[in-house]
Amino acid sequence: MNYITNDDFQLKDSAVALGKFEGIHRGHCLLLDEIRQQKKNHLQSVVFTFNIPPRSALTGDRNYQQIFTKEERHIILEKMGMDVLIEYPFTKEFAALSPEDFIRNILVGKAGARVVVVGTDFRFGRKRSGSVKDLERLSGVLGYELIVKEKLQDHHEDISSSRIRRLLETGSMEEVNSLLGRPYSITGSVVHGNALGRRINIPTANLLADPGKLIPPNGVYVSRVSIGEDCYCGITNVGVKPTVDTSRIKGVETYLFDFDRDIYDEIIEVDLLHYCRPEMKFESVELLKAQMQKDISFGRHYLEGVKR
Repeated sequence: MNYITNDDFQLKDSAVALGKFEGIHRGHCLLLDEIRQQKKNHLQSVVFTFNIPPRSALTGDRNYQQIFTKEERHIILEKMGMDVLIEYPFTKEFAALSPEDFIRNILVGKAGARVVVVGTDFRFGRKRSGSVKDLERLSGVLGYELIVKEKLQDHHEDISSSRIRRLLETGSMEEVNSLLGRPYSITGSVVHGNALGRRINIPTANLLADPGKLIPPNGVYVSRVSIGEDCYCGITNVGVKPTVDTSRIKGVETYLFDFDRDIYDEIIEVDLLHYCRPEMKFESVELLKAQMQKDISFGRHYLEGVKR
C-alpha cells in the first residue's frame, strides 16, 4: 500500500473514500468495500483522511485519544487491500479551504478522483460548510461519480466511532468488537518488564500503551494475540500493576496459553475479547498468583465456549 503523509503528491484514476476513519468500523467498511470494487473499472482504491484528528487541530486538544492509532489504521487498511492511504496534513490553511477549493484542487486535482464515496453525513471545508450537496453539484462539472452510503445501523442505532468510544470506555468488548467487525486490538513491540511473571511461573509479554490510543478500563481481559502468522489465546492485564509496581505507568501485559518462546522486540497484536474483572491490588505476590491462576482458568473456559 502506498502511504502518503504530505501534500506533495499526484494521483490519477482513483476511487476515493473520504472520512476520519478513526475506528474503521462496519459502517466505514461499506465505503471501503465500494472503492475496492472499483478496481474492476481499473481505478485504484484511495482512502483520504488526515494526519491528526481534525478536532485536535481546530481546538488545540493534543490529548484526544483514538480507537486505533495511525500505525494500527495503516496495518488494518493494508490488510483490507487498499492501494493508497493519504493522511493529509490538517493545517489551519487546509481547514480554511472552501468546499469547492477542496473538491477542485485536492480531491480531483491531487487525488485524481473519478469516483468519490462518502457517508450521508460527511462534512468538509471551512467551518464544515461542505456537504454531499456540494459533491453532487460539482460531480458533473469535474467528471467524477459520487456514491453516497447510508449510515449502517445495529440494534436501531447508527454505528459510529462515538458510540464505539462510549462502549470501549465501559469495557463492553463484545459490543465494541461487533460494531467494529473485528476485535479491538492493541499493537506494539514487546518490552522487558519486571520479570515477576517468569519468577512465579506465569511469564508475560509486555507492551507500553500508546498515549494517543483510547484504552479500555484497567482490568483483566480474555485475549487473543497475533505474532506474525501465528495466533495464541491468553489473559491480558491492562493497567499499572499496583501489587508489584509503583511507577503508575500504564501497560498491557499478556500471559499466553501453552506458549514458551522469546518474543522480546517482536511486534504483536493483542485482541481484547472479554472484560473479566477490574485491576486489583493484592496484599502479597502469592495472592496475586492465586488470582492469576483463577483468571487463566476462566479465560480457557470462556474461549472453549466461544469455540462451541
